[in-house]
Amino acid sequence: MNVADHIVQKLVDEGVEVLFTVPGEQMDALFGALARTDIRVVHTRHEQGAAFMAYGYARSTGRIGACAVISGPGVLNATAGLATAYSGDSRVLCIAGQIPTPMLDRRYGFPHELPDQLGVLRGVTGWAARVGTPDEVTAVLGEAFHRLRSGRPRPVAIEIPTDVFAAPVTAPAGWTDPPVSRAPDATAIEAAVAELAAARTPLIVVGSGARAATDQVTRLAERLRAPVTSNMGGRGVVSDEHELSVPLPVAHRLWAEADVVLAIGTRLMRPSVEWGLTGLRVIRVDLDPEEINRVAEPAVAVVADAALTVEALLSRLPDSPDDRSAWLSRLKEARAEFEADLARLAPQAELLRALRAALPADGFFVDELTQVGYVSRMGFAAWSPSTYVPATYQGALGCGFATALGVKVANPTRPVLSISGDGGFLYTAVELATAVRHRVNVVAVVFNDNNYANVSRSQLARNGETVGTDLHNPDFVAFAEAFGARGVRVETSDELTARIVEAFRRDDLPTVIELPVGDMPSPWSLIRLPRVR
Repeated sequence: MNVADHIVQKLVDEGVEVLFTVPGEQMDALFGALARTDIRVVHTRHEQGAAFMAYGYARSTGRIGACAVISGPGVLNATAGLATAYSGDSRVLCIAGQIPTPMLDRRYGFPHELPDQLGVLRGVTGWAARVGTPDEVTAVLGEAFHRLRSGRPRPVAIEIPTDVFAAPVTAPAGWTDPPVSRAPDATAIEAAVAELAAARTPLIVVGSGARAATDQVTRLAERLRAPVTSNMGGRGVVSDEHELSVPLPVAHRLWAEADVVLAIGTRLMRPSVEWGLTGLRVIRVDLDPEEINRVAEPAVAVVADAALTVEALLSRLPDSPDDRSAWLSRLKEARAEFEADLARLAPQAELLRALRAALPADGFFVDELTQVGYVSRMGFAAWSPSTYVPATYQGALGCGFATALGVKVANPTRPVLSISGDGGFLYTAVELATAVRHRVNVVAVVFNDNNYANVSRSQLARNGETVGTDLHNPDFVAFAEAFGARGVRVETSDELTARIVEAFRRDDLPTVIELPVGDMPSPWSLIRLPRVR
């Protein structure tokens, strides 16, 4: 077996079913090995699309999303998707080609040469390594998949020079997975229980790290009678249909009055950095020991798996807390205040209701950097974890459509709805060719105002005029149809709901729905919230 054979066999052994890629001569040996397996190869039209698809695949399932790219421009094109997977806590494996070993670090100008490509990959992943010799392949693969399976979910990358790909493996180096503990420390649990038992106005904040603990977190919220909130990563961990689930702006209204905050699998960035922590007792639960003290040292730190930790808390907490009637009344009051503010964000709030009405309960919603997308973080109801697929803090304009294709490939029997602005959609709209070729029937809604609206608003506020924000767009209906997809134009929110529902009934081709829109009110007063303590 050569190195490529070993790589592909490891993919099979680890249950990788799909590889997103743009093929190149550097990786001919890899594709020769893939041809002898049942791994589905989804070849895309751009490496950025391949990496975003791998992110969508991983983010929506918790499984490994894999992509393969050539060196140099292929790697550089993939970095936005890898950075999004990093910020979105997603298990993505990137297999990167590399120039021949004799040419490495010579800077001769060899085709596809990139100075310190491994350093580039390390900057956008949790770990990256090179298979420098054929016999290193098993050890490098072993560590790569160990890191993908254990610890905080993060992308990893391996790069393989062209000559190493095709070289035979004669004496492979061994690899043994090191022991991993995900259980919480008993002393930390007792300290957390003491804090929660004494709390009078507790809040729970969840993030991506709590997505596998939805039942436990819901039961804990009910036990404590504590509101639960999330920015983007933990949307749906506690269903937004639950009376204790609140959007982030509601939690902000309660923040100054909270005495204990339990943060589970979340960076807690906005509350910690922007809202303030003075006088607040914080319990942080995170699998990543580097995250625990990122902003400030918490009152209690629990470095462990979220589900195991919350189960341990539930087993030790008293059955009934002290009276919470005043706190829950304040919650209702704060929710009413927020809903009044949200109603003033027209038409975004109305459009989000139309989208929610069209998307079945088991469907996926993929947001984007668009006026409707910003409001969706607080105004689109998420009913289960991982069904709200965020653009993450990376904020890569144009990530939405390609990400949605990866979500759909991973979940072929469930509906997937993507939203984009006209500016963002064209970043990866070329992947309509991929969607038609591979019959990936995503429904993509494009809100068209012929403008980079967010930038335009910012420039007007700062400079009194705009530069470079007006856009010339294609006819999006004709654009979709030119690829062989379906194109639809609608004018109202009711029509939008109807056309989405109709598109979901068809299972063979993607649909692009264009909705012309005008100026929308700024949502930022409900996103960038002021310090309150």
